[in-house]
Amino acid sequence: MVEDFYGRVIESGFLVVLRFDALYSKYAQRYQLVRDLYALPRIDRSWSECPVKYRGTDRDALKPFSESSSPAEVFMAEIEEEGRCIDGVLRTSQDMHEVLRRLGADASRYEPIWVRQLGTHEEVPDGFSLLGIEPSYFIGDHFSASCDCMMIGRWHGTDEEHGTLFLDHFRRLNPHGLFRSASDAWQFFDYYCSLDWTENDRSQYVMVEVFGQGESGGA
Repeated sequence: MVEDFYGRVIESGFLVVLRFDALYSKYAQRYQLVRDLYALPRIDRSWSECPVKYRGTDRDALKPFSESSSPAEVFMAEIEEEGRCIDGVLRTSQDMHEVLRRLGADASRYEPIWVRQLGTHEEVPDGFSLLGIEPSYFIGDHFSASCDCMMIGRWHGTDEEHGTLFLDHFRRLNPHGLFRSASDAWQFFDYYCSLDWTENDRSQYVMVEVFGQGESGGA
């Protein structure tokens, strides 16, 4: 069970996140890679050529912020007071669609996903299908352990062995950069948390099922 700062329980909901093509473009220059290192962006390759196109939680989700320049984030701040948006997790499809509408021209850079804690039984919204499973903070910045060390390294990054430490687990990822089974996700997570340089406070994580719409636009 996940609770926010105010003790509100969150088990599922929508996130509005950067599409993979926008995410890839945003971070490719950071790594200056011209060779394969897991699925980190390369400066000599377009997003469409990447064999793993990450579609998990850790994609710079919109968040409630009353002083944002984005009308979408201002709207999220307004409905946060009613419990309809908790740490960026939107409770209803109506609010999710309103957020997308308020993005205006920027809407093409974003997509909605629906996320659910593994083991809970909230009904999956119409039009969404399972993309895979990952260990994630779920709330806050929606940090994903597998994303940070194998796809978009923002915080701790990947191993000094240059792409060998997590190779067995990387091979178990599906084309969305997510694990196909809870067993594979837990095996990765146990190994990740055994290392002393990673984000290894297990109490911060839950296993998250990620659901998306179709395969289009950066999928």
